[in-house]
Amino acid sequence: MARGFEVVAMDCEMVGLGPSRESGLARCSLVDAHGVVIYDKFIRPEGEITDYRTLVSGVRPQHMEGATPFAVARLEILQLLKGKLVVGHDLKHDFKVLKEDMSRYNIYDTSADMLLRHQANLDHCRRVSLRVLSERLLKRRIQNSLLGHSSVEDAKATMELYQISLRIRARRGQPSLDVVG
Repeated sequence: MARGFEVVAMDCEMVGLGPSRESGLARCSLVDAHGVVIYDKFIRPEGEITDYRTLVSGVRPQHMEGATPFAVARLEILQLLKGKLVVGHDLKHDFKVLKEDMSRYNIYDTSADMLLRHQANLDHCRRVSLRVLSERLLKRRIQNSLLGHSSVEDAKATMELYQISLRIRARRGQPSLDVVG
């Protein structure tokens, strides 16, 4: 684990809002260092949903029935992130839909970890998807459901990748991670 930080992995799913289909938060999942789900809710974004992006988000109209309002969910999520190392993949998008300044948090982003990219033999790639990192390093296929992505599955995968990175660094005698990305 990162020195002095409790660790939580986060993944968010988005829908399109309004005529411009701007991203809005529709689901957020958080898991602890053991992959145990500590938060998983469908969230009613602010604004009219014009594109559910179901093939990617997995979100459907019925998920919005009884969904937690954005303002309530945002406070719940930020409270759970407070004082922790936040693990995820390309987290800037998650923080953007949370309407939160990412620079206020300690972050480990699997998309920015060059050690993981090297371990997966993807040094030549400018960007690497979570799906490809999971296939190469976790030997597991994710994001392959016709029902869309699962934010729980993605959060668990980022936590496992974070732990792989820690083990590689320990074997190499490199310092433990505090923040990458």
